[in-house]
Amino acid sequence: MPMDFQILDADYQIVNGSGPVIRLFGRGADGKSVCCFVPDFEPYFYLKASGDLHAVARLIKDTFEQVQKVEIVKKFEPVGYQKTKKEILRITTRLPRDVPEIRDEILKIRDVLGAEGDWQIYESDILFRNRFLIDRDLGGMVWVSVEGKSVEPPRYFRTGPAGSSLRENFACDSAILASGLKRVESLAIAPLKYLAFDIECLPHDGGMPSPDVSPIIMISFSFEPAYNGHKTLILLAKPAAGMDGDVIPCRDETEMLNRFFEIICEYDPDIVAGYNHQDFDIPYITDRVKTLIAKGEVINPVVGRDGSQMGYRRFGLITRTELKGRVVVDALPLIRRAFSLKQYTLRVVSKELLNREKLDVAPMEMEEYWNDSGDKFKKFVDYSRRDSELAMELVLELRLLDKYIALAQVSGSLLQEIVDGGQTSMVENLLLREFRRKDRVILPKPGDELSSERYDMSSDLKGGEVLEPKKGLLENVLILDYKSLYPTIMMAHNLCYTTVVNRDRPDGETIKPPSGGEFVPPEVFRGIVPSILEDLLNQRGDTKKRMKRASDENECRVLDATQLALKILLNSFYGYSGYARARLYSLTLANAVTSFGRSNILNTREIINNTIGKIVLRGSAALLLEEAGELSSQDKIVELSVAYGDTDSVFVHCRSGGDISLEEISLVGNRLSEIVSASLPDPMELEFESVAKRALLIAKKRYALWLFEPKNSGWENKIKVKGMETVRRDWCELTSITLNRVLELVLIEGDVDQAVEHVRKVVNDVRNLDPGRDAELIEKLVLTRTLTRKPDSYKNKQPHLTVVENLRTRTGIMPSIGTRIPFVIIAGKGLFVERAEDPDYVREHNVSIDVDYYIKKQILPPVERILGVFGVKMSSLDFDSKQKGLFDFEVNKPEVKTQEKEKASSQKELEGMVQEEKLQCPENGRVEQRSLFDF
Repeated sequence: MPMDFQILDADYQIVNGSGPVIRLFGRGADGKSVCCFVPDFEPYFYLKASGDLHAVARLIKDTFEQVQKVEIVKKFEPVGYQKTKKEILRITTRLPRDVPEIRDEILKIRDVLGAEGDWQIYESDILFRNRFLIDRDLGGMVWVSVEGKSVEPPRYFRTGPAGSSLRENFACDSAILASGLKRVESLAIAPLKYLAFDIECLPHDGGMPSPDVSPIIMISFSFEPAYNGHKTLILLAKPAAGMDGDVIPCRDETEMLNRFFEIICEYDPDIVAGYNHQDFDIPYITDRVKTLIAKGEVINPVVGRDGSQMGYRRFGLITRTELKGRVVVDALPLIRRAFSLKQYTLRVVSKELLNREKLDVAPMEMEEYWNDSGDKFKKFVDYSRRDSELAMELVLELRLLDKYIALAQVSGSLLQEIVDGGQTSMVENLLLREFRRKDRVILPKPGDELSSERYDMSSDLKGGEVLEPKKGLLENVLILDYKSLYPTIMMAHNLCYTTVVNRDRPDGETIKPPSGGEFVPPEVFRGIVPSILEDLLNQRGDTKKRMKRASDENECRVLDATQLALKILLNSFYGYSGYARARLYSLTLANAVTSFGRSNILNTREIINNTIGKIVLRGSAALLLEEAGELSSQDKIVELSVAYGDTDSVFVHCRSGGDISLEEISLVGNRLSEIVSASLPDPMELEFESVAKRALLIAKKRYALWLFEPKNSGWENKIKVKGMETVRRDWCELTSITLNRVLELVLIEGDVDQAVEHVRKVVNDVRNLDPGRDAELIEKLVLTRTLTRKPDSYKNKQPHLTVVENLRTRTGIMPSIGTRIPFVIIAGKGLFVERAEDPDYVREHNVSIDVDYYIKKQILPPVERILGVFGVKMSSLDFDSKQKGLFDFEVNKPEVKTQEKEKASSQKELEGMVQEEKLQCPENGRVEQRSLFDF
């Protein structure tokens, strides 16, 4: 009877000194973990050679004992339109490791033969497991149905010398030796098991713990679903009485560590989660176990489903851990990618994203709490429990894995590769599969020298078109977007590595982009990349239709993650074409895409401004002037002009003699979308997206919109900001809060006077700040920077390094690399970088803040860029109530005048406009309560 399961991980092993056996690890719909063994798949690569290929093949076979066979096959080469295939050699080796061992040596055969011409190795750097998944059309989180016989892992595999079989500590519910397997199309997710853990170590001499001297004293677990009835467990490295039922005291650290590994194997999780556990917990446990074993302790650190031990590897600042058959999910990097926060400590992240408090025990107090036998010790245990609980909640409640699971299913890459940040591998995975189907080989990854050359060439890559904006405050602005612009350009114009004309010439006309180069039309040869993109686009359309029909919440969630994954992949292919480290790199292709994009946006402006010019609204119809015929007094004429454009978006300013409703503007938007889309080649399309009742255009790529998007039978409104996203990271939170309020007042209330007063109040509060009393305000002045390397590796002094040094001097604790260091700038003499200080220290010791720095460098410059549009100067915003005296004067603040509503010069008229908009849209009375800088 076939066995169905979802693939979580894959690798291979050499069995009994002979050939490799592929191992697929996963979990079935019945909840059982599975290992599937697939024999008889062989490693291979390709060689393009000149001269007598039969002679080359014989010489390779005779020279290299690792080579099993050499065949002459016909393939297309990687780049360029080609009319016929070329004969090349397919070289099959005995073991996967043979491929990297001999690939460079084989090129020397050319010198032995005295051959001329270009010899090239292809597909020699594809991991053996990935080669199998590609050739069998399988991948991460894909369902497979397997025919074969069940085997008992302990009998089938035994511990033995290198090159024998699997280890005896095999941790799977079932194993099968496959005689056949096939892919099963399903978006379902198997009933996965999640385990999160966190360790506590005693600091060394009050500083950071070191695995060679500092013991691990506690390990906490969180489980989903429960393990033997427990949602949490805490292991203690000492005996203790009177503890909760989920606390397991051990004799010592060694017994605790052995129990830790046993629990992992017994629970058999698919996902092993934590918070910063890839950089800290797992390496620390690994190194601590080595230290203890070196001292004669007996520890069995097995965690993999094949009986493999816990381990890690470092690549510069990157740490990679591997638990065979399981997926390691560190919530910290996933949250960094998904959320823009000032700090990424577990305390801050849990508070902001889960609204849960992390329990805190200061490192300096840990030894005291550990040695206590009362309330402090119990608090320490609760502290440890909470950390693993929070790690689990971050992964599950924020659904951090949904997108990555969908990306694995769509791209075919293994889930661990994608979680670790492998966007390039996803694109290459799709390309490798399609190149194989079309009998086309692919290049190996470029070396450092070639990548450097390509990087230098990247200056020749021209980006998208950005139109000069109509600066100021505009009303009634249509937002039109090209749907998947770059992917649809590649599809519409058949732009691909395989269609570029660089050798064979087709009969008839070619496609000639504005940037130069030539590509064959699809009727001559349909490009591989356009074919992939078309498939992804169709899948996304079908998925979104299924979402609308779905009634089950879980099904809807899976489908939403899938359509998002498809969107990510669709938008990855253009960037890949100009990526210096890509297997396939083409500046001609990348420039062709952007040049068509620039041409499109300029043509769109020409059509809207000059060809259309005006739209007549008559009832529920939006008519061109020539369609409308004779105009009546009931008709409403809307004058159109493109106010701004950026790569794939066009902002169209709509002006009418009277008021114009959201519904009327949307009629105009849909008609413009229809007209412009008709001028574009399929599948390109310009979509009506939303209406900005007010739009503040400051400069290129810098604007703020009060957006109304159609939703169900009504409208949903929010403020969207572009060009100020960096405020959250580089500037203090007070800047973000102030800008948020200023934009609400300007865009929604239409009240610049009130915006000016608000800024003056904020400035006054900062000028009269009391560090001991205004702790909340100080928190809003905190800046952060990431510690990217060791402090002594920095060439120049930086403010966060000053804080790091202060912390080390006071506490002996050195923050780990990758930590965002909070600081405030205090008053005093000396350089800015030398006056950075730890915020907690400032509050505790009532240290004065450099208020001039915050007002003149942090708050006023970005505010002035907004209010300066209305003639407001920075000097009129810098206010201090304590300096008020006989010679103070009232600042003359400018009137609010939009370019299209000169008549609305009084505040009452502006309030009337806002009230009318509220009647048109009941939902628009409040702004979406999210940060302005999270879009």
